Order: sequence, then C-alpha cells, then structure tokens
Amino acid sequence: MGAGAACLLAAREPGLIGGLVLEEPPVFLPLDPPRPPAVRPAGALGFDREIVPATDTQLNDPEPSWCEGLSAITADTLVVAGGPAGHVPQDQLSRLAGSVPGARLLTIAAGHLVHTERPEEFLAALRESGV
Repeated sequence: MGAGAACLLAAREPGLIGGLVLEEPPVFLPLDPPRPPAVRPAGALGFDREIVPATDTQLNDPEPSWCEGLSAITADTLVVAGGPAGHVPQDQLSRLAGSVPGARLLTIAAGHLVHTERPEEFLAALRESGV
C-alpha cells in the first residue's frame, strides 16, 4: 500500500518528488466482487492488523480523488509489474501507467514482490530508467 501513499504525495506535493517507482501497486478501482471482511489469522502477526479493514475499505470502494490525482503527478514515474503471477491484474497496472503523464510500464515476471524475487533485474531496471 506504500505505492498508494506515494502516489497521493506525488500528486499533492509535486515539488517534493523527483522520481517515483511503483512496484506492483494497488490500483484503486472498486473490487468486483468486493473483498469480504478479513478474518484475523491465528498466532503472532508480522504486520499491523489494524490496517487491514481500512485497506479493504479503500480497495472495495476507493476514494475517487485517488484516481483523479494520477494525472497531477509530474515526477518521472516507473510502474513495475510482476507479470501473470502478480497480485494486481496486469491490465490495471497498464491503465495506471497510462493515467500518469509520461509514466513507463515495465514487466518483470516475478510475481508481487519483484524486488525480492528478482532483485538484480529490479535494480537494473531502476538504474536504466533513471528514476
């Protein structure tokens, strides 16, 4: 969800962001069907559980200003897609890249965690992009 926050900041404060890399970012389009309420997993968690309901709310019924703000991003932007094994529908990532002026879309077939699964390719893409 960090990419969502980064997009909001880049749209609202363009002078602060010179380059933006969005790796398998959420694309805030209403989920169809909506995501059901999450059940808390048993045991210790490696993440902040309180963020889950808020995240689900935004994924099910996104704030319209999120998508509207994409056209205000002026930073050099690279959208990194993880290919067919990614968590985000790849056509939505293409649509996201097309909504940010001048953004480039790059697919590295690695799934959702591109930087973890294919770190050398991910870093090479960042160097080549100049972002």
